[in-house]
Amino acid sequence: MIHLAQDVVDYLLSATGGGAQDGEHRAIRQAVIHGVREVLHARDWLWHTKTGTFTIQQVTATATFTATSNVMTVDSSAGMLVGRLIDAPPQFFTNSPRITAVNPNGTSVTLDTPALVSGSGITVRAQTYYDLPDDLRDIDALVTDTVGTLHCYITPQEWQRLEVNTRGAGEPFYYTIMRSDVNPDRFQVRFVGVPTSSVIVHFTYRYQPKMVKYMGYEPQCRQGTVTTSVIGGIQYATGTGTDFAEDMGGSYIRFGTAANAAEPIGALYPFIAEAKIVARPVYAAVSLATPVPVLPNVKYAISDVIDCSPQMYTAVLSASEMWYARLAGKPGKDVVELFTHDLRLAMERDVLSPLSGRPKSIGYPTPRAMGYYSAQQPDQGT
Repeated sequence: MIHLAQDVVDYLLSATGGGAQDGEHRAIRQAVIHGVREVLHARDWLWHTKTGTFTIQQVTATATFTATSNVMTVDSSAGMLVGRLIDAPPQFFTNSPRITAVNPNGTSVTLDTPALVSGSGITVRAQTYYDLPDDLRDIDALVTDTVGTLHCYITPQEWQRLEVNTRGAGEPFYYTIMRSDVNPDRFQVRFVGVPTSSVIVHFTYRYQPKMVKYMGYEPQCRQGTVTTSVIGGIQYATGTGTDFAEDMGGSYIRFGTAANAAEPIGALYPFIAEAKIVARPVYAAVSLATPVPVLPNVKYAISDVIDCSPQMYTAVLSASEMWYARLAGKPGKDVVELFTHDLRLAMERDVLSPLSGRPKSIGYPTPRAMGYYSAQQPDQGT
């Protein structure tokens, strides 16, 4: 079952004795926002685990150096960014030079160190970083099909000490994770040196769930009526007198009737259908991800999804109660104890592969079972 912010608001209204007209109560709305945040950020939930990949690509160019000059002429500066190192043959530089400027013409790059000797037709490699997903919260070990699990994560300080003294290309091994130098709101993987090209890197990570914004009681979430229809094989909800927002994609729309608003389960007039909003087109309609009955001119409510498992939802409810007590200046000892109890149960149940369902032991683990990789070789004759 999908849990929406509207459900938690309705729960608090029931607990505090309010009615549907109290859905704009700011203390209740803030309690829902902070209650959801409290639980979703309480730990690295299994519910929020995803997988991702990126492919290592070497950025190479043909360069010309002039002795005592720190300007490198290249056939293309694509992929060369300020602050990153250039891997060049050792006769041209004592240490790997760092890029300080890239000329807009795309054929010259300024380095922080002048070349020792002149040369042309020289192949150079630019250091490359790899941005991680924008919703990433934390990441596990990297895995490749060439070296297996990359156990050698190092701190940014250790990474810097190694990178300034490392030359050449090879298999990806030592790496760190830092804030992106291209997209400041993301993280990126930085390898030591220039790894082998075309290696696919796999990883698992916990994503940052979206916080709730729409709770089903805002004017944009319920004003006017909608009519459902199918156009070109796509389900739409077209509005009359509506004011859909651009960022409602990913939220859910619940349909009531022509006479009754779409209320949560447990209300006197619960919604009759719900569907995920895929996107809001330029006109007054939203496209839906799941089919719903044909409903002409019915009332509706749009609410954000609470990205939690069934085990976590009870903790969300008690967390919202705790925050409401805090905001309303009411005694909170009992509700804090209840929240702590529900959160502990949610953490204990955040396991889908319990020990009781696993093999008793692996007496002789293999290198592959431990995360290492080696190509299979043919049998050797005597």
